[in-house]
Amino acid sequence: MHVVRSAIPSLILALAVVAGLAVAGVPVCAAAVTPDPAGSPYDAATTRELQTLITKQLDAFNRADAPAAESFATPQFRDKYPDPATFFAMVKENYAPLFKPRSTHFEDISDSPHGPLQKMTVVAADGTVWTAVYIFERISGEWRISGCGLMKQDGQDI
Repeated sequence: MHVVRSAIPSLILALAVVAGLAVAGVPVCAAAVTPDPAGSPYDAATTRELQTLITKQLDAFNRADAPAAESFATPQFRDKYPDPATFFAMVKENYAPLFKPRSTHFEDISDSPHGPLQKMTVVAADGTVWTAVYIFERISGEWRISGCGLMKQDGQDI
């Protein structure tokens, strides 16, 4: 049975996850590139650019390259941590599924009042399935990751 879902509840959920984590004081951080889906508010080049940022940050996590991983975040986000090693430790503790995942898959990209939202399905090393929602901000003409919400998909271990 094929179920068609509206993108609106998905967007509301994504915004709620990112906003809820930020309000609660939980760190909100930062795959193959997929083409621009039909109906996306962003052109294919922008979508590729955003997805490439995520991919490069994941690669830096997997190489344990803290300065490179931190470099993809906005300056405002980086300012929350005294150095790249502290940022990296926070990510390892709070975003373990993003380290050496079995697989990642980009889902839809949407717009929010705070910038683009890119959803990504993550199959963690332990087989658990997660949804990551990244938010971006343009700084001096370049996109940077300004936050990431991570939510486990119940009953979807692989």
